[in-house]
Amino acid sequence: MKFWLGRTGSILLAFALCAGIQLLADQQSDFVQRLIVLAGLYVTLAVSLNLINGITGQFSMGHAAFYQIGAYTAGFIAMKFYAGAKLPPELWMILSLLTGAAVASLAGLVVGLPSLRLKGDYLAIVTLGFGEIIRIIVQNQPAIGGAYGLSVAPRFEMIWLVWLLAILCIAVCRNLLKTAHGLQFLAVREDEVASSAMGVNVTRTKVTAFLLGSAFAGAAGALLAHFEGFVSPKMFTMDVSFIIVTMVVLGGTGSITGATLAAIGLFFLPEKMRDLPNFPLGNLVATGIGIIIMVVGFRHIAASFHGKIVERVMRYLAILTLAVVVALVLGPIVSKVPTLGVPVEGAKLRMVVFAVTLIVLMLLRPQGIFAHHEFSWDWLRKVLRLDGAKKVPA
Repeated sequence: MKFWLGRTGSILLAFALCAGIQLLADQQSDFVQRLIVLAGLYVTLAVSLNLINGITGQFSMGHAAFYQIGAYTAGFIAMKFYAGAKLPPELWMILSLLTGAAVASLAGLVVGLPSLRLKGDYLAIVTLGFGEIIRIIVQNQPAIGGAYGLSVAPRFEMIWLVWLLAILCIAVCRNLLKTAHGLQFLAVREDEVASSAMGVNVTRTKVTAFLLGSAFAGAAGALLAHFEGFVSPKMFTMDVSFIIVTMVVLGGTGSITGATLAAIGLFFLPEKMRDLPNFPLGNLVATGIGIIIMVVGFRHIAASFHGKIVERVMRYLAILTLAVVVALVLGPIVSKVPTLGVPVEGAKLRMVVFAVTLIVLMLLRPQGIFAHHEFSWDWLRKVLRLDGAKKVPA
């Protein structure tokens, strides 16, 4: 009884959260609404890829292909059948999601069965090639728009459904890890030979992870198609797969919490950079010097200081303050140099800032923000050392 009450409460809370996001989005501009939608889609993509790369330990780099398959599937069936179906928008979107997920998972099965006996770099190359093959095939099919793209009608701005899919993806991955079935995925990640010796069907486990991950990516693509009203091959290039992989690695391979937060943060950062004002090149050089000071100082503290958490935080804050002061003081001075006083358009530096952010985070936290951990109050107390050190018996 208690179990079902907890499940029911979680479901109601998920729907309430999605309704709150929808109400908040309705009060925003079209641009902000689009950002909210894309953030939810990237959460789904990152968490679903984390099931393959992080939890099962594979190295797939073709997730944009399943994203594209779901989008074009939704656009094609809408073009052919929506006018005659005469279904309510909500029911049509659910059917579109299921169809996009089914076709994408079928594609995942097609690429998974022959290639998942590979591992590491070899699997990455195969999945990357698969993604490019799908994009080139779609680009040369006049029936679905060819290189120009495919118009998708009607458009539906169901932001609540986007985030409901993201929450469902998170819930499925989390519940999978909390059951005995999830141990098979973790065993394959840690050691394929040992897990096979213990009776785990390694190939079936890999294919299952691939099917689930590709299905959620296809569902996300279906939502993208109906929200944008237009899809083209340029929206699903290799860069999209790289960004999704980056989100998984940065959040911590195997961490659902990390993948979720990294997806939101890494998506938001480049979009926010579009609002950067113009500033002298010297300020950029001074900022780089400040970042170097911060990285060197943080790494030194992490390697040599083993005191209390409060003292560690104070040292980090001191280094951060020093780096900021150095950047602010050096900026006007360096900008007086003729070649460094040239103004730089801030919006053009957004991908540079994106890359520098990744480099800094990987230098400071190479295992990812959450590593293999999930957020919980017990984990937070352990990190902050609020529960005290365990006593060692004499």
